[in-house]
Amino acid sequence: MLTWSSAGTVPPPNAAVTKAENALVADLSTKMSAVSLGEQLPMRPGYGKQGRPVVVWTNYFHMVLSKSAKDLYRYKVTVLPDTQTMSKLKKRRFIELVMEEPAFQGISAASDYAQMIITDRKVPLSDGPQNRKQFRIQWYPADGTPIEESDDTASQAARARNTNVVQVEQLDTVAPNELMAAMNSSSATGFYALRDEAIQALNIILTRGAHTDPHIVNIGQNKFYPVEGHALSERFDLGKGLEALRGYFSSVRTSVSRLLLNVNVSTSAFYRPGPLLELKEQFMAGGESMKTLQSFFRLLRVETNYIVAKDKNGKAKKDAKGQEVKVRKVKTIWGFEPNFKNANQVTFNVDGQGQTQITVKEYFRRTYGIVLRAPQEPVINVGNREKPTYIPMELCTVLPGQVARRMLGSDQTRAMIEFAARSPDKNATSITQNGLRVMRTQAEHNSALASFGIQVGNTLLTVDARILAAPMLLYGNKKTPASEGKWNLRAVKYSNPANVPKWGALIVDHGRPAYYNESDAPPVVNGFANALRIYGLTVPAPEATQKVFIQRGAQAAQMRQEFSKTFKNCRDRGIRILLVLLGSDNSTMYDMLKRVGDVEYGIATVCCIASKTVKERGLDQYFANVGLKWNLKCGGVNHHMDLNDLSPLDNKSIVFGIDVTHPSPGSSENAPSITGVVASVDKYYNQYPASIRSQRGKVEMVNASDLTEMVIERLKHWRSKNQNALPNKVIIYRDGVSEGQFKTVLAEEWPAFRAAYTALYGADSKHPKTSIIICTKRGHTRFYPTKEQDAEGKAKNVHPGTVVDRGVTGERLFDFYLVAHAGLQGTSKPAHYIVLKDENKLGADQLQKLTHNLCYAYGRATRAVSVCPPAYYADLVCERGRSYLHAFLKENFAGEYKKETEWSGGVHDDLRNSMFYL
Repeated sequence: MLTWSSAGTVPPPNAAVTKAENALVADLSTKMSAVSLGEQLPMRPGYGKQGRPVVVWTNYFHMVLSKSAKDLYRYKVTVLPDTQTMSKLKKRRFIELVMEEPAFQGISAASDYAQMIITDRKVPLSDGPQNRKQFRIQWYPADGTPIEESDDTASQAARARNTNVVQVEQLDTVAPNELMAAMNSSSATGFYALRDEAIQALNIILTRGAHTDPHIVNIGQNKFYPVEGHALSERFDLGKGLEALRGYFSSVRTSVSRLLLNVNVSTSAFYRPGPLLELKEQFMAGGESMKTLQSFFRLLRVETNYIVAKDKNGKAKKDAKGQEVKVRKVKTIWGFEPNFKNANQVTFNVDGQGQTQITVKEYFRRTYGIVLRAPQEPVINVGNREKPTYIPMELCTVLPGQVARRMLGSDQTRAMIEFAARSPDKNATSITQNGLRVMRTQAEHNSALASFGIQVGNTLLTVDARILAAPMLLYGNKKTPASEGKWNLRAVKYSNPANVPKWGALIVDHGRPAYYNESDAPPVVNGFANALRIYGLTVPAPEATQKVFIQRGAQAAQMRQEFSKTFKNCRDRGIRILLVLLGSDNSTMYDMLKRVGDVEYGIATVCCIASKTVKERGLDQYFANVGLKWNLKCGGVNHHMDLNDLSPLDNKSIVFGIDVTHPSPGSSENAPSITGVVASVDKYYNQYPASIRSQRGKVEMVNASDLTEMVIERLKHWRSKNQNALPNKVIIYRDGVSEGQFKTVLAEEWPAFRAAYTALYGADSKHPKTSIIICTKRGHTRFYPTKEQDAEGKAKNVHPGTVVDRGVTGERLFDFYLVAHAGLQGTSKPAHYIVLKDENKLGADQLQKLTHNLCYAYGRATRAVSVCPPAYYADLVCERGRSYLHAFLKENFAGEYKKETEWSGGVHDDLRNSMFYL
């Protein structure tokens, strides 16, 4: 028995909740045609029944509202003028100060410190119709004091600069008990109009304790990390000036008949606090350039303590021990001096006339009596480009709790995985023992919860789950069963082996001892060809092996130029696919290779790390895995399953996958987002050619005209492969959409599909029936086994095929959680599927089985994947688009992205109807 209950037992799932779920579904089934959720979302048609029933733990806690729970008053806070650019920290401080105003005294209040304040009683604002009030607030740091009124001109100016009008405006009041009444209703029409507002208010209250702890930093909406100085701080060195912190995510969720608090372990990378010079040495240990150091430092907050505090008479203030009091200042690094000059070299005028020049080193000696220990180090600019202010690095200390919004290096990523990938029992223990304390969800740690009438349980909940059976996999010559979500390729032939076009091999020498020369590569190339033939492919003899030399340290443009020469030669020789033996795993080199091959010359590439092909041991298995991608890129099918296992799909159906990927931290400011659309084209649902575009950055929905165009491309290709007919059934798996955007998908992306249908089918009556399923894989719900016999692998995860549609799912949504895969390391993360549109009238068992079985149809692996392949493939398409724009999306690049001169979408015509993105 696996238990994280304080009583040491496994409590059964809540019987009252199960009864309420059954009653609700019974009511829904009789009113399905007349009821909607107000957002036109289909309601749950029933609960699934297929599979072996089990009970699992989940990382949710029961929330109880007292019968006398008060209405919650909501206030919007605006720092005027609201058009100004203000840092989040400064705005947070303004909200803290306004909450200290007399109007808020004697009232329990909580804030997200962004724009909302929640109280248990009405705040006395103006009695006018708008019920708002403006406060004149002077900003000063939390560890400082406000500037006193004075006749001194400088003090008056400073006071005026730091004073803003803060407007507090009352919004709709929410009633948590009315929310609970709607969730307790067994009627399909039970709905609380202010549901989202009430949940937001409860989230703000539940995070009040963590928000107000000075040793906890808040990242994003609901993630909190104990930092240096907190008793529960957990840190792990990632190298090169970064460290990982373990924190916790918290979110209030609604379900049938109850409110739940979801708490999960979260891990993020942060800058290591301490002397700035030490941080510089850690980062530069890998031989980085000053330019990359500048990107690493940019917008980093540091504190200084070298200015002596003065009293009204201009004399130095002294503490109780007679020591001079220093003023703590917090500065933000803009960068370095443009030519990276040091304190000996940078000069400025001190008389205002430009007549007297002084070095930074001399200025600090004369003004503050500080003799610099490292004047040879570059000075940092804590002003801006137009008005620089230079100070020595040795006088700066990096503040704790600063998240590293940049891509991690490969070694850092490995270290992060080592720290973050933990077994279910360790994560569950962290949540129950540390997470609740960090979030202060218990009354003994947070007295304010009682004043709001809220209580949170301290034991993880259990829910009913089912383990679905794996489908039988069909190869060209045999049936292969899967065991624990995986299988092997022993003695099989691909379902539909491709005829390989003219091909060859390319050796990429990256300035290290070469693994191969052109003369000794043929045995490996021929060995790969023989491996393909074993699986049934028709493989002609390869063209002569070529080699390209990429200097170590070469920039992306140089790499691209070298690859272009080689690919032009291959194109001229009629080569259509290349086996690429890479001398290293350099990501820039890989991206330039794909950009040149996919976009410019239309030559497919399948990459191998050369070092993995040197040793004979395991080479057959390695070539077998590489062969999976090769066959798919050549248009073949590796394995499939009986169409009965994919019901309701038939030979007149098409499955789409859609995703949008946004610029990563450190990208160019106006870098684009990448959109990818894949669609099945064969009767096996194994081939998913793709369309790809770029669009304005950080826009969540796919551009409507682009989406219509891409859908038409995919439907036309389907028609060309299916006797010139169009499909009559469409299933769409849309990745990467949050709950707040469901309505937007229906309002913006669904009309784009309809426009495509109209262009190809004509009248609405001829359009195919369509179902849209949202697929989210970045959620925070987790499941843990309750019995040893129900635990899988060394990590003791839940078994592949575990599906949950009760206990923690939406009160009326048609949704479910699915763990289709076997966890390789850490705790298995379920995918969450939510139905937004369902013209095909899918049943619960039918959709769950289809989605689960499709996870076994992922073509380039011999294991079930965690996310339904159409969505997975769309994500890979977007990631490939990021490769095409490497400089703008994967580096800390300050240049400007120009759509006219850079890639903006699509690949070479010879690849546009292939799985080029694998």
